[in-house]
Amino acid sequence: MDSLGTVPELPEGEAEAYALGLAVRGAAKRGEVGWVAMAVEMALTAGHGFPRGEARIALQLAPAEEAVAALIPALLSEHRRTRRRAMTLLPRLNPEEVCRQLGAALAGAGQPSRRAACVALAAVGSAALPLLRGLAEDADASVRQRARRAIETIDGREPDVGDRALSSVRPFGLAPPSGTPPERPRSFAVAAFNFSYGVNLGALIRSAEAAGAEAVWIVGRDFYYRPSTKGADWWLPVEVLATPRECIARAAAEGYEIVALQQGGAAQPVWSADWPQRPLIVAGNEGDGLPQAFLDAAALQVELPVYGQIDSLNVAVAASVAMYAWRGRRIAEGR
Repeated sequence: MDSLGTVPELPEGEAEAYALGLAVRGAAKRGEVGWVAMAVEMALTAGHGFPRGEARIALQLAPAEEAVAALIPALLSEHRRTRRRAMTLLPRLNPEEVCRQLGAALAGAGQPSRRAACVALAAVGSAALPLLRGLAEDADASVRQRARRAIETIDGREPDVGDRALSSVRPFGLAPPSGTPPERPRSFAVAAFNFSYGVNLGALIRSAEAAGAEAVWIVGRDFYYRPSTKGADWWLPVEVLATPRECIARAAAEGYEIVALQQGGAAQPVWSADWPQRPLIVAGNEGDGLPQAFLDAAALQVELPVYGQIDSLNVAVAASVAMYAWRGRRIAEGR
């Protein structure tokens, strides 16, 4: 197999799921008519985590009024599973808009809808208190009970403080920047070759943003699981390169020295390696590792020695440790 030009095919079922997820990602980016309703439907009904995750993240780009309107029927559904999935979408939606539309929908609504609304409003937070206080005086005892329980739940939480774009605020992730993300300081980049699991790619992107990387390059397969990035991909450039050949050429053109994360006799421990000033840390497929082309092009090979019985670490964990090993070396050198 030509490791510089071949990307292994995904299994049929996985390929279909990833295609659905990438379709909603693209529709949201292009602002296609009806994409918000499409995203809500996918977030609620898709059987695979990848399209569900793509839809959940895409909805952060939706106009608040349109996103909430598409979600209201699910929040008031008679099906508990549908309601629960709908509630998981609430933390990133505008709470005032959710309350406005829920309040309008409850006018003349039946008891099951009013009961369901109490649970949803508890997830909304303090903005829902006026509406819940009204429901706490409902004619139906079960609605009153749920509304009062929701009020107690909200009152028992610590208040949100700070900027909702920051991860110090529930639900602990980054929101999209209001404009162009700030330029990343010159440091290092990470490349991920043919990862088999989208959640590993998402976790790697999150770690790369936290470690101050300039960019993440996905080489070959492009299906990272966006919820596991916790919004890091809004702020960190994530690019797709078709083959290792393209990645190696791009690294040379941009002044990176390739550091291959690969166990073997030629690898140095990450904490004692002689790191280049501007590395491109390349991590390989979970089962097969890196093709020989990356090893031949590498200025350095590094590994994480294993002291237990297991033969390797999760690839996203290993890449994260390597990023911080480089960062720690730079700090120790006073740079």
